[in-house]
Amino acid sequence: MTLLRRVVVLALCAMAFSGCTLVSTSSSPTLVDPNDVPLGLLDPTIPFTDFAQVHFVTRQVYMVDRSQHVVAVDRLVTSPATLSEVLHYVPLGPTAMEQARGITTDLPPTLVVNQANMAHDDGVVLIDISSSLQSLPPAARRLAVAQLLFTAQEMGATTGIRLSVNQSPVDLTLANGTNVSLITPADLAALKRS
Repeated sequence: MTLLRRVVVLALCAMAFSGCTLVSTSSSPTLVDPNDVPLGLLDPTIPFTDFAQVHFVTRQVYMVDRSQHVVAVDRLVTSPATLSEVLHYVPLGPTAMEQARGITTDLPPTLVVNQANMAHDDGVVLIDISSSLQSLPPAARRLAVAQLLFTAQEMGATTGIRLSVNQSPVDLTLANGTNVSLITPADLAALKRS
C-alpha cells in the first residue's frame, strides 16, 4: 500500500510541476527591467568590484590579401594592449567579413605565440612561437613571418624581430637566398601592401 501511495504522490507532483517553467514560452523576446538583472551585470564595472572597468582599444594586425601581400586589419583588444595579446590574434586568422573580401592568413591555425617581448630598448622584439614554419613553402613562410613582423612593428618593433620555436632561435631565408636571424621591416617591405 505504501508503494502505491508513493507512486500516486509522485505522479501528482509531476503533474503539478509540469506546468511550471523558468523559461518563457513566448515566441518573441521580452524586455527585462534593468532593476531585475542580478549581480550588477549591467554596472559599468566588473561584477563584484567597485572600481575595475574593462576598456578596449583598436590595434592593427596583419593578414594576407588576394595579391599575396600583408594588409592591416583592426582588432579590438583589452587596454592596455600588450604585444603578446595583439600577436595572439594573428594566427587566429581573418573574420568572416574579412574572408569574404579575400583576406587569409599564412600562419597555421594551431600556432601559438608563446611569448613576445622587447628585451631592450633597441626596437627588437623577441617572438617565440609554438611550432615551426618549415612545413610551409618558402614564399608562404616569408608571408607568415611578415604578418608577425608588421604586427610587432605596429606595437613598437621599429628595428625588427627575432623568431624562436619553443626557445630555439630560427632564421628566415629571404627571397634573395640570404638567411637572417634579425628580420627587419626592410627585409620584407615588398610583401607589405602600401
